[in-house]
Amino acid sequence: MTEAVTWDVIVLGGGAAGLVAAYHARQAGASVLVVNKGLVGRSGATITSGGGVSIAGESLVAIGLEADASDTEERFLQDTVVAGSWLNDQQLVQSMVTGIGEEMRRLIDWGIKFTVNRRAPGHSSGRGVHISGVDMQRALTRIAQQAGVSFREDFQSTQLLRREGAVVGVLGLDRRSGTVESIHGHSTVLATGGATSNWSLRTAPEELSGEGQRMAVEAGATLIDMEMMQFLPCCLTAPALWRGLQFPWILGPQSGVHAWLMNRFGERFMARWDPQRMELATRDMVSAASATEVYEGRGSPNGGVYLSWKHLPNDIIDNFPSTSRSISAHWQWEGFDMTPLVERIKQGYAIEVAPAAHFSLGGVQVDTGAATGVPGLFACGEVTGAMHGANRLSGNAGAQVLVQGRVAGQAAANDARERRARDRRAQNADEAVAVTLAPFERTSGIAPFELKESLSQLAERALGPVRSAKALDEGLAQLADLRNNVLPQLACRTPDRMWNRDWSDALECQAAFTVIESALLGARGREYSIGAHQRHDHKHADSGVLSHSLVNDEGGVLVRRTRTVAFPWVARP
Repeated sequence: MTEAVTWDVIVLGGGAAGLVAAYHARQAGASVLVVNKGLVGRSGATITSGGGVSIAGESLVAIGLEADASDTEERFLQDTVVAGSWLNDQQLVQSMVTGIGEEMRRLIDWGIKFTVNRRAPGHSSGRGVHISGVDMQRALTRIAQQAGVSFREDFQSTQLLRREGAVVGVLGLDRRSGTVESIHGHSTVLATGGATSNWSLRTAPEELSGEGQRMAVEAGATLIDMEMMQFLPCCLTAPALWRGLQFPWILGPQSGVHAWLMNRFGERFMARWDPQRMELATRDMVSAASATEVYEGRGSPNGGVYLSWKHLPNDIIDNFPSTSRSISAHWQWEGFDMTPLVERIKQGYAIEVAPAAHFSLGGVQVDTGAATGVPGLFACGEVTGAMHGANRLSGNAGAQVLVQGRVAGQAAANDARERRARDRRAQNADEAVAVTLAPFERTSGIAPFELKESLSQLAERALGPVRSAKALDEGLAQLADLRNNVLPQLACRTPDRMWNRDWSDALECQAAFTVIESALLGARGREYSIGAHQRHDHKHADSGVLSHSLVNDEGGVLVRRTRTVAFPWVARP
């Protein structure tokens, strides 16, 4: 293990949230290092996102853009909380809706290209702008570099270094050299993203495995509402190469095209859930409805439902690319040639779709200052929880990462200046190294990718859009069995340490256990349906006190407790 210099601020994660945090920390005079699991600009969720940013109409008008001036920040907050089924931390929402106008003005000054959005489902106004994920990532990377931010790529963070209860850096695996290294910093910002790669059917990149959530709770932070995973409906179930692609959602309901969802009997089942909006209902409702059809035996052969455009003239489909912001005239979308699928649609065939894990609504608990409650540790973006409650509106993730990124970067820089880690010797360094090197204790055993597959299938069965006590109990029992009987047998099948995929997979499995167990504990204790958490055995909504699920690490054991939700701005009806 080698040691590096001490940075003022270490930012873990090179997506939009991390880059914004790094820029603002640097602007505040801090020395800043961004540590990223892959290559900055070629990994993470930002480059795969649609790039929407929600902003109240009055805020758009204030920065010189055309919008509905009657759309106030109060309406924006109201829509967000209602869509989140009142499970949101309203203080976080208030911070987002009042702070995003300033951040949008900054993006305009930086020359980032954008277009004004139409009104998306769940929003009461067309309050937002569209910036492609690729454009946002490139621009923010360039701005951070110009500000003097340093970068460390292909570094897989595994443990937060701690001394006397405070975080003093991070330890991890340098994938390029195969060495375990410690990086010391006065303050650390978690911006590692969500944990969607622990689900079999997902839309997000595979590197979002939840290391940030695991490291945070082990350092003493609290995880909040981890059972809340947003599922994106109408994603492809087959073929394997396209599994999880959200192209049908883009060609259909997301863009307002009235494609029809049907079960295997040809019934438009959305009529039972939202007879007015039908397929144009919010994402949590469409996901729950689709998953229920499968759960109750009315699904398609590949575990989904059918989406059909047969009732529409082909002209509507042919002309779609001319108004689309993400699909080319030749049906190129995010690097995929979707022509074969479009031709099949135009021939009148329905395609099989299903909800896919899309966005982690739960995560590390933070306050409006991005503080986690652990000295020296801050967090921003999708790694955090409770901003969106039980469902996220389109474009709100973009607003969240920009506002929380700024807050976290400035807070970390101030903290590094006021509470410098004079003694950087980590008290848990030896233990952290041992945990990271553990897979090399065996040259034969179970391949880590096999355990990853078992864990993702477990999450799919127990923690999909529709849940039950039986499935959750079985999931907890299976998880305990895997931890006791499989995890200790993980082995790296080659002794080579550079670019050892088995080693990286084994470390990601450690994070998966924390993420999945936290979600199972939260889902088992929430015996009612709300937003993204639908209990088939408790279909009713809760009529009593609404609470957050809080999970802490107590002596190596994850323990769940609850905290009553506060309603300082929008009262629950």
